Amino acid sequence: MSEITGAELLLRCLVNEGVKFVFGLPCPEVDPLLAKLEQYQVRFVPVRHEAAAVHMAEGLYKTTGQVAAVLGNPGPGSANLIPGVITARHEGVPVVVITAQHRLGIVYPSSPATFQGQDQLEVFKPVVKWSGPILSWERIPEVMRIAFREMWIGRPGPVHIEIPAPVMYAMGDDAKVRMLTPDQYRAAGPRASQSQLEEAARMLAGAKRPIVISGAGVDRAEANEAMLAVVELLKCPVIGTIAGRSSVPVDHPNFLNGYGPGADLARSESDVILVVGSRMGNLDIPYDKYWGDPANKKLIQVDIDQRNMGVTRPLALGIVSDAKSALEGLLRMLKTEHARPKGGEDTQRYREISRKWFEERFAPVAAWRGPGIHPALAMQAIGKVFGSDSIYVADGGNTSLWAAWFLPSTKPRSYLNILELGMLGTGIPSAIGAKLGNPAREVVCVSGDGAAGFNFMEMQSAAREGLKVRTVVFAEGSWTMEEPNERMLFGRTFGTEMGTVRWDRVAEGLGCQPFYAERMEDLEAALNGAKASNGPAVVCLKTNRDANLAIPMELGIRFAEVYQGPMG
Repeated sequence: MSEITGAELLLRCLVNEGVKFVFGLPCPEVDPLLAKLEQYQVRFVPVRHEAAAVHMAEGLYKTTGQVAAVLGNPGPGSANLIPGVITARHEGVPVVVITAQHRLGIVYPSSPATFQGQDQLEVFKPVVKWSGPILSWERIPEVMRIAFREMWIGRPGPVHIEIPAPVMYAMGDDAKVRMLTPDQYRAAGPRASQSQLEEAARMLAGAKRPIVISGAGVDRAEANEAMLAVVELLKCPVIGTIAGRSSVPVDHPNFLNGYGPGADLARSESDVILVVGSRMGNLDIPYDKYWGDPANKKLIQVDIDQRNMGVTRPLALGIVSDAKSALEGLLRMLKTEHARPKGGEDTQRYREISRKWFEERFAPVAAWRGPGIHPALAMQAIGKVFGSDSIYVADGGNTSLWAAWFLPSTKPRSYLNILELGMLGTGIPSAIGAKLGNPAREVVCVSGDGAAGFNFMEMQSAAREGLKVRTVVFAEGSWTMEEPNERMLFGRTFGTEMGTVRWDRVAEGLGCQPFYAERMEDLEAALNGAKASNGPAVVCLKTNRDANLAIPMELGIRFAEVYQGPMG
């Protein structure tokens, strides 16, 4: 007989599911788990704040598909996980949240005398897909199977396990453990039916002006190749959602930016629209003024989760399915239907409209000569230095918008943003998670100074772990995105001034290579210096606030409509 602790049995369950990273902080209640990680080739990455642990897991999953575990110590340590967990829920990120707990005699419920006595199950239930305790050694494998099954039902998301210290330390006979592989207790899927694929193929093959809308779900399902094959077979336009920027190359000859008159015209003229891996939420301007009369077009939606179906546009056909299998099946059916290319003239017409509009609206960027640094020109310089093979992580308000418009086209799973929940401060820890999963690739975080302030201390985590993360902070000392509304309605600003921070100097104190630029002519040298660094590097850019505020009016109105509804 060989006895193992509950912690080791839990670890075996995690490894069985492919977990290779654990993010969090140590405490006596989880020490038996941490003591065994190296033996099972699982890497422990300590953090400076527990919320950042979940954001690291987010960056790892979005770029590799790997699931990580995060740890929360009893009381405040577990409470600190909550912002990250809420973000993961909105972003569709699977992560195993493990909270430690005291001895059973003083919890469930806790009396007022219990130090750090928090009913963590009740705290986590509203923000995870599933939450449950493990109260005995024998049930660890069973409860972990329940958790992972719930994690992968429909749209993935975080699940929560609570383990009191006595269960972690408990001993049991490992010969009695029944460990099942994932395919032995949960099924793949869901999958589109043959009849659904045939119907979708008939609709697209018979369409006069079909278009495809590609969301983040295409990226997550690694369905990019199949999606582009459908687009190229039909020779139709493809619009990437704002959250799914890396699901389709922005330099593809059929690509249309969703925020502009070319995409508006394509949507309004289309008779059949295929939406894959997107909920078509408010960020994707789901109003009739940008789509035309829904009675004159048929919408086919493919999504992993039934709850995302038809939430903003009426459906002609809803297919609950994994995006990759659905698109591969649809491609086969289109070939069977002998679908004819629709001709590229419409696509070229839409692209030309988009090109002219973009050049006109952003003409001030091309003509800008200072003072200071324009965020759009900085994004172009970052793209020039780091190239299209890098992973980019965008964080912040206006900074994330400039990034979406001006960073280069990227590979699949290579552009991370915060445009589903909109949580600031995810960028640096997400970049760390992305680098851990992709050690051979450049990982570049672009962040506003407001967003950087949330989790900048994690750059010390990057230094400690020897991770060559490159962080570029656009620093102007203001919550700039909040200024226009205040100025327009009240003629002044309030609460937007943050003060000047030299992020490069802070970074140096954290063990990172520091770089600073306050003129355009100094920008590329600073970026190249960061790229050549042997460890993590931070570039502080003195950006011009007026330039950051100079978002084209039409684009500003569209973003305002996210909050206020259709205008005009």
